[in-house]
Amino acid sequence: MAHSSQRERITQYIQDTYGTEAEYLWADSPGNAIFRHSASKKWYAAMMRVLPEKLGLMGEEALDVMDIKCSTIMIGSLLSTKGFLPAYHMNKNHWISIVLDDSVPDDQIIPLLELSYNSVVPKRKRKQNQPIDE
Repeated sequence: MAHSSQRERITQYIQDTYGTEAEYLWADSPGNAIFRHSASKKWYAAMMRVLPEKLGLMGEEALDVMDIKCSTIMIGSLLSTKGFLPAYHMNKNHWISIVLDDSVPDDQIIPLLELSYNSVVPKRKRKQNQPIDE
């Protein structure tokens, strides 16, 4: 198969860029995977096969969907764009679903993925801001 699916391309991008592998946590949903930050262990992306009716869409064939963390403000504006939906199975204030059917171009997904990844980076303890007693 010469043409890779958007899900395959994004998964490859995640592995190449962040060094995280897909984790398949659910035996009853073998097509569903999560990606977690290696240091914080927090999820920053989840990929799922979802029936369109569960997303409020028409159609019979399951869709590949990726949930990512996103700011509430961005979610509000993204939801008016084709290919973005309220987060499936996640907190809708902090997550958004992207349908991976090429309706949203990879180069629009990648910066959002980066924001999601960066949102789960462990917080560093601030030492340089301590007052100096002299």
